[in-house]
Amino acid sequence: MQANPDAQGLVLRAKAGDPESREALARAWLRPAYGVALALTGRAADAEDATQEAFCRVFRSLSTLRNPARFGPWLVRIVKNVVRDQRRRPAPPRLLGDADAHLPDREAPPGDGDAVRAWRHLPEDERLVCWLKIVDGMTIRALADLLGTSKSAVDRTFRRGLAHLRGEMRRC
Repeated sequence: MQANPDAQGLVLRAKAGDPESREALARAWLRPAYGVALALTGRAADAEDATQEAFCRVFRSLSTLRNPARFGPWLVRIVKNVVRDQRRRPAPPRLLGDADAHLPDREAPPGDGDAVRAWRHLPEDERLVCWLKIVDGMTIRALADLLGTSKSAVDRTFRRGLAHLRGEMRRC
């Protein structure tokens, strides 16, 4: 998704204020941004909120982006900052009607909560890489481009994350 001349042109046109390019840019990067947010928050609703806020920030500050080829890593950094900001805010009061959604699923297989706890115990960078690799099916190369790092760094983080997941699951 990165280092594509067409993608860079799209970023440049969006940066110039072209509304169609901004919409195309949001469509092209929505899934990776949502995947990052979901990996960090663990909840679909929080990930949707974070993704929406991240794109608002992207379009407010797109003029400050110096290198269009680095849009992916820049977007990831913005999503991470949005998630961190969300964690700092006090949780909104829950409505009684919303309580059903937060009760354990009666149909969930035994041990399902153990897997969720194992994911949550991973360090943020390992959780992010493992989630995008395992759940979203991204390649190591695509992850390296998205995160703005080397393939070997992503591979090391992925392997370390898998080892931590195995260790956590053994403890459950």
